[in-house]
Amino acid sequence: MKQDMWIQLVKWVLWGLTMAVMIGWVAKSRLRKRPESERNLLRHPVSTLVIGIVGVAFFFGIVIGSNTVWKNQTSTIWTTVMFIAFGLLPAPLIADYLFARHRVSDTGIEYGRMLGQRGSLNWLDVRKLRYAPVLKWFELDGPSGEKVRVSAMLLGLPEFAHFVLLHVPGQAIDEKTLAILRETEQGRPPSVWK
Repeated sequence: MKQDMWIQLVKWVLWGLTMAVMIGWVAKSRLRKRPESERNLLRHPVSTLVIGIVGVAFFFGIVIGSNTVWKNQTSTIWTTVMFIAFGLLPAPLIADYLFARHRVSDTGIEYGRMLGQRGSLNWLDVRKLRYAPVLKWFELDGPSGEKVRVSAMLLGLPEFAHFVLLHVPGQAIDEKTLAILRETEQGRPPSVWK
C-alpha cells in the first residue's frame, strides 16, 4: 500500500517538474532577442511548433499502439476516436505557428490568420483595441467589423505595443489595455500562465 502511494507521488512530482520546465522554456523563448531583420515581425516561438508536434505525435502514437501492439479488450472504436480527437487538439498550434504571422509598421499591421488568410489594418482605422486576459490576445476592431487578434505568445510584442501606442487613436484603447501595452512596450508582455 505504501509503495503504491510513493509511486503515485513520484509520478505527480515528475509531471509537475516536467510542466514547470516546459512552461519556463516557452516563457523564456518568447522573450529572447531576435535579429534586426525580424524586428517588426510578430510570430510564434519555435516552442509552440514543438509542443504542437509532440502533442499530435503522442496521441496518434497511442492510437496506433492501442490498435496494434497494445491491443486488448479496452481498445474499441470509441477509445480510438477519443485519442484521434485528442491528437487533433494541438493541430491549431501548428497552424498558428505556420500562418499567424504579422508585420507591424508606422502605417499599420499586416496580419495572418490560423488558416492562412491575410489582411491589413491601418492603425488610424482601429475602432477599438482591448486585451482579453482569458484568451491571452490583443483584439483590434477594424472599420468594417474585421477583428485582428494578436496572441500574447508571439515574439515581437514590444514592437507591436510601440506602434500601437504611437499611432492608434487614444479613444480606441481602454485603460486596462493601455497599462498592459505600456508594460509590453518596456519588454514585460502579459503573462500567458495567469
